[in-house]
Amino acid sequence: MGKSKIPATGEGYLGEIMVHRLSHAMGVVESVTEAKAGWAPQITLKLADGSFKKGRLSDFREPSHTERKTISGA
Repeated sequence: MGKSKIPATGEGYLGEIMVHRLSHAMGVVESVTEAKAGWAPQITLKLADGSFKKGRLSDFREPSHTERKTISGA
């Protein structure tokens, strides 16, 4: 059974593979700032080249099946 993720607070996303919606950059969630007082959760994505991309949780999506295959190399 997978980890439970709560999009409203950002809980459970640490270590997950995510894709930036606009740039299609793919990476692993490095840190999560949980939502508080009506603000959206913020995440920091570490990309393969070592750079970081920050944004709201809604700026990112989970990878499709084919994108997951390219990350895992299978």
